[in-house]
Amino acid sequence: MSKFLTFAIILIAACSALFADYGVAKFTNPICGGADPCVVKNPVGPGYWYVYTSHTAVFAEYALTPTDFEYSRKNEIFSAKEGTEYEKEFWAPELIRFGDKWYIYFTAVGKSGIHQLFVISGDDPMKPFGDVKCLGSHNNDLSIDQSVFEYKGKLYTVYSSGHGSTHQDLYIDEMEGPTKIKGGEVFLTGPELEWERQGWNVTEGPVALQRNGKLYIVYSASGAAFDEYCLGILKFKGGKVTDPANWEKHPVPIMTGRGNLLGTGHCTFTKDADGNDWCAFHINKPRTAEQYGNWVPRFLCLQPVIWIDDFPHFSPMVEKPKYFKYEK
Repeated sequence: MSKFLTFAIILIAACSALFADYGVAKFTNPICGGADPCVVKNPVGPGYWYVYTSHTAVFAEYALTPTDFEYSRKNEIFSAKEGTEYEKEFWAPELIRFGDKWYIYFTAVGKSGIHQLFVISGDDPMKPFGDVKCLGSHNNDLSIDQSVFEYKGKLYTVYSSGHGSTHQDLYIDEMEGPTKIKGGEVFLTGPELEWERQGWNVTEGPVALQRNGKLYIVYSASGAAFDEYCLGILKFKGGKVTDPANWEKHPVPIMTGRGNLLGTGHCTFTKDADGNDWCAFHINKPRTAEQYGNWVPRFLCLQPVIWIDDFPHFSPMVEKPKYFKYEK
């Protein structure tokens, strides 16, 4: 046997061993039902969690890859309670782990009639959550879509607040811990540009995205019931995170609808087995003229994030079959 053939056999064997614990899933968008999707990679092993809501409950699913989620509504982990501030209209859950505890931030409305921010906690994303805490609202206005992130050792929260379809802005604040906002919320940005004012004047669904020390906030803009719903982005320039002067808005959307994938918005970010960033977001399927501007079922989609000079790009949209690498 030649030295070259021996080396080739050893190399093939090594590669086989290296990739034995990984698989590749083929998918085509959309994947399954669900609005305001939250997809989180298991930090200590294989698999992903998909957290979503119904009108009165929070649900969780587990799968080896986000391409295998079913939107079955079988595993309820938290439910509404009459006579409280979280009676109905559960929206926009965000699953985040701090230390050895898991937290879910979500929006609900109750006896006060105001949509407020809530957090619940648990030890396992697939098991019941409890210890519900109301984090309030901004100036007694509708306050929704809270997410929390850590940056340079400090904890921050961003969310949307305002008057519903007439005007919603983004606010930012530091947190004293996973269940307590400091209370110095400051205005971050609002629907100033034309593409943020289609259907409704709205900026909502903010979520942090980080790479190589750079910090961004990706958010949804325009009316969520309209096909023009899209994703915008803010870039942190440095300095104090809670100073709006230190954030720069990108002048055009970073993701818009295309073909049969319209109303692209309300995203979260996860990673594949190689550590590449992926965007999980929802879309509206094409609708009739009579349905335009009305709520229709929404669906989960996946999109790879392409980094160029540490700035994220989300095009072209995944319409044809794509591959997602995952840990078995």
